[in-house]
Amino acid sequence: MSSPFVRLKILLVDDDVGCLESLENLLELDGHEISTATRGQEAVALARELREQKREPELSILDYHVPDLTGLETYELLSQELPRLGAIFITGDASGGLEERVLSAGGLALVHKPLDSRRIRGAVSVFQQRWVAGHEDDSEETFLD
Repeated sequence: MSSPFVRLKILLVDDDVGCLESLENLLELDGHEISTATRGQEAVALARELREQKREPELSILDYHVPDLTGLETYELLSQELPRLGAIFITGDASGGLEERVLSAGGLALVHKPLDSRRIRGAVSVFQQRWVAGHEDDSEETFLD
């Protein structure tokens, strides 16, 4: 039996505007509410503003490399504003150990560029299932690319 659809509020952070727009379009087609930023500090300020408007995101999708902060640094700052925020990281970086760093920081998934819509949708779906379960699921299930 499949889980009911949950419309998520998602914060996308990527300095590659083409990638950002593609992700935004894909996720909006899937019915999600999207907010975007091209830098880490911009994402933190936006998250603060969205929280004040009672529209805080439940999920972030963060490029690992943006000009001002790493995706992990950005997520750490975002988590201070939004402690229950989930994270999926995207990267073109193939260096070893990155998946372990992402997972140990609390990330749900690391998806490699060029992005595959099935991988992104799969990672978002895993998060949706956990969201529906009320974040009570302590399983170690992850979705790695």
